[in-house]
Amino acid sequence: MHCVYWISFLLLYISGKSEEDTYFVFTFIYMWKILAEVTAAYGLIYWIIPQTLNKKKYLLFIVGATGWLYLVFALLMTFKYYYLQPRFPAFFDGWLGQKMTVPERLTSFKLIFREFSFITYPIIILGFISFNRKQQRLLKLEEEKKSMELKFLKNQLNPHFLFNTLNNLYTLTLKKDDKAPEVIAKLSEILDFVLYRCTEDYVSIEKEIALIENYIALEKLRYDQNRLNISFTKDISENNTISPLIILTFIENAFKHGVVNETEKAKIQLNLESKKNQIVFCIENTKPQNESAFLTDKSQIGLENVRKQLDLLYPKKHQLEIEETQNNFKVKLYLNT
Repeated sequence: MHCVYWISFLLLYISGKSEEDTYFVFTFIYMWKILAEVTAAYGLIYWIIPQTLNKKKYLLFIVGATGWLYLVFALLMTFKYYYLQPRFPAFFDGWLGQKMTVPERLTSFKLIFREFSFITYPIIILGFISFNRKQQRLLKLEEEKKSMELKFLKNQLNPHFLFNTLNNLYTLTLKKDDKAPEVIAKLSEILDFVLYRCTEDYVSIEKEIALIENYIALEKLRYDQNRLNISFTKDISENNTISPLIILTFIENAFKHGVVNETEKAKIQLNLESKKNQIVFCIENTKPQNESAFLTDKSQIGLENVRKQLDLLYPKKHQLEIEETQNNFKVKLYLNT
C-alpha cells in the first residue's frame, strides 16, 4: 500500500509529459524528489513523532521536525546542484534556485518555503492516513477490552447467583421437602437462560422478565407465606432490550438481605416499566431489625459487578438511585435504550 501511495505521486508529477525525450528526464528527476519525500515522511512518522510528540515533548518535536525537514532539504539541494542540474540543465530553466550556489540555496527563505511545501504535503496526507488507522486500532482494542471485561464480570456474577440458588435447593433436600422437584425444574430454566441465552450483551425485556418470574417463584417455594409478601408489577409498552442479569442482582440482594435475616414478615415490591427509549426498574424491601443482620464486603460482589456493567454497557445512559432508611432499602434504576 505504501508503494502504491508513492508511485501514485510519481505518476501525478509526470502525468503531463508525453514527449519521449522529456518523459524519461521527468521520471528520473522526480524519482529523487519522491525519495526525499519518503525519507522526510518516514523519519517524521516513525521516529520523531513517536519519540517526541507521542511523549508530549512538544518543543522537542518542533525542533526535531524542523531540523529533520531542513536536513532532507539541504541534501536535496546539494544533490540538485552537484548532480541533477549539471546533467539536465534544461529541466531547471526558470527554477527559483537555478543560479544560486549551495550556501545561497540553503539560506534562501523563498526557496526553503517552496521546497518545504513540496516535501511536506504528501507527508501530511500520509500522516493523516496513519493517524486514522491508529485511531481505528485503538477503538478496536478498546472494544475488545470492554468485551473481555464484561465476560469477566459475568463469570463472577453467574457463579455468585448460582451458588445462592443451589443453597436454596440444598436446604429443601435436607428437609426432604416435596417442593424440591419443582425447585429443580425452575432452576433448570434459570440455568438454561444463564448458560445459553444471556451470552449476548443485550436480551429482550420479555426474556429478562421470564427469568425474574422464575427466580421469584423459586424463592417463594423456600419461604412460607407468613414470612414473605412479594409483589411484581409490570408496565411493558415497548419491547426494549436490556443487559441480562442486571435487574436480577438487585432482586437477589433483596431476598438475601431483606428476607433471610428477617424474624417478622418481610416485604419486597418490584416494579418494571419499559417505555419508549427507557427502562425503569424499582425494588424496595424491608430491612431486618435484628442486630445480626449486616452487609459484608463479600456479599456486595453482585452489586459492585452491576455498577461496573452499567458503566460499560450504559455509559452516561443510566442512573442508579439507592435510598436506605432504618426500615427500608430502595433501588431505582433508569436505563436509556
